[in-house]
Amino acid sequence: MSGNSRAGTSGAIGHGPLPPRSAWGLRCQFYLQWFYLPIGFTVMTVLLLFGGGAGSPLFGGTPKGVPKDPYGDGFLLSRRQYQLELNGTPEQWRERAGFALRRAIAENSQSSDETISLPARAYRGMGLAGLEELAGELGWRLDRERLRFGAVVLKRMAAPH
Repeated sequence: MSGNSRAGTSGAIGHGPLPPRSAWGLRCQFYLQWFYLPIGFTVMTVLLLFGGGAGSPLFGGTPKGVPKDPYGDGFLLSRRQYQLELNGTPEQWRERAGFALRRAIAENSQSSDETISLPARAYRGMGLAGLEELAGELGWRLDRERLRFGAVVLKRMAAPH
């Protein structure tokens, strides 16, 4: 087989839930983050001090009105996200995707961009079909031309004329 692992696949992303992450990999990420966190925090602090620090999520760069995600914002693997990744139900994944989608929409309301992106960690257990249904309720739809493994792009639905 060639070095390109995508060569044998059709490139299509299924509509069902994505494959779960390995329990071993999740466990390593969850526990090792406490070792690399102090080093990363020190590096970020130095960079922010010399770079100005504007817009940093560590120092209050999130715009007002953007809801807090109880599963975490992605910098660290929270205990709640860890438990969800290990043995979350479809209902829990729907709740997780709903939080992430509403947060992305609120962040997007500050800009003129008509697209938002959601990482796979936000919708893994419910898949694209469930995400499309949830997004439709909020006035968004999947951008089928820009689907990729790891994240999806959603577009605002055109208003009916």
